[in-house]
Amino acid sequence: MAITPPPYTLTNASITVVWEGKPHTVQKGSPNFNALRKAIIEEKWAAIPKNLTVAKSIKDWAKGKFTLADNVFSFEGMPLPSGINGRILKMATSGEDPTPLFKFWERLQKNPSMRSVEQLWPFLDQKGIPITKDGHFLAYKGVKSDFMDAHTGTISNKPGTKHVMPRNQISDDPNHACHEGFHVGALEYARTFSQRVVICEVDPEHVVCVPYDSSQQKMRVCEYKVIGNHNGSYMSSTTHSEETEEAETNDETFNAKGTAADAPADYDVNNDFLAEPCDECGNKIPPDCQDEDNKFHDLSCSLFDPDRPIEETAPAPAKPAKKTGKQKKKEHKAKKKAGKVMAQSFDKLKKMDMVGLLNESLDSLRAYAGKGLQIVGASKIPGGKTALVSVILKTRG
Repeated sequence: MAITPPPYTLTNASITVVWEGKPHTVQKGSPNFNALRKAIIEEKWAAIPKNLTVAKSIKDWAKGKFTLADNVFSFEGMPLPSGINGRILKMATSGEDPTPLFKFWERLQKNPSMRSVEQLWPFLDQKGIPITKDGHFLAYKGVKSDFMDAHTGTISNKPGTKHVMPRNQISDDPNHACHEGFHVGALEYARTFSQRVVICEVDPEHVVCVPYDSSQQKMRVCEYKVIGNHNGSYMSSTTHSEETEEAETNDETFNAKGTAADAPADYDVNNDFLAEPCDECGNKIPPDCQDEDNKFHDLSCSLFDPDRPIEETAPAPAKPAKKTGKQKKKEHKAKKKAGKVMAQSFDKLKKMDMVGLLNESLDSLRAYAGKGLQIVGASKIPGGKTALVSVILKTRG
């Protein structure tokens, strides 16, 4: 049964929704603000009730073996450590989905060492250690300029490589500062003895020990995978996903009709890139957000006018038709062609010096850094084009 779109007012500072005859107002900064905003913009009306209050929003996250009581999450009846419970609630406040943390905790329960389970969370409290969407975590590893390990010089750590060794050959005693095993750590630790830093993905099940020395900034693991080059700055301290990286690469040209959550909270409705002023309110609006006569706001454009209430809503869009085999084949060819074009572009950029790279667009440089050089978090490097080019040149050696 289709759900009738409810009356609502959406601004950058608050949301008011009339649900079952009762008005509900949610202010920006509330744990359920972003989730409710996203549900309205994407016209997912069924998701509105569970995000009308903080309690409903947070409780909805406790699924399967997880439960919630008095703002404390439990797994199979055992309360989660205060550190991970606090991070979940902090993510709620910022509007992030804490599902990766739940998956992380389930994976950690497969670790056979009680010591490892107890020691891992203090390590993850280090700055810039994010959790991936499938419950793994990312850490840093210092290596030589040729990607060989800094200790023996015999193990390659080029992006894409994976290493495994028998767990029972590695000491799980945290009093043993040095022992057999693969080592990863926090950024400060990885930088101390390296010529290059790479990003490694680790399953919490494969953590063997977090030694007491180095302020719990390093660990011994029995398995890890190198996913890319370090971008020179900290990664997120909460979650990481490649989808987020892709979205942020194009953050300067977001689509007005796309997901409103991608738009900056302080977006200026009078930005110069917008088109002609609206005859109704006077604000400038982009061409793809006008009506058929190019005069008035499309309803979804309320995002660009925070003070203009939405008095009516458009019906939910119809589901896209299932693609035919011919359409899929055509898309595959198009992607293959685009891949060749991108490869040719990367070959061109590989030969450029600093001056040449600085003349390229920021989007081209980010694509080259992220996909060509496998620099993790290329779109998040602060400092603009100059800083990005600096990281590119350093990564290329």
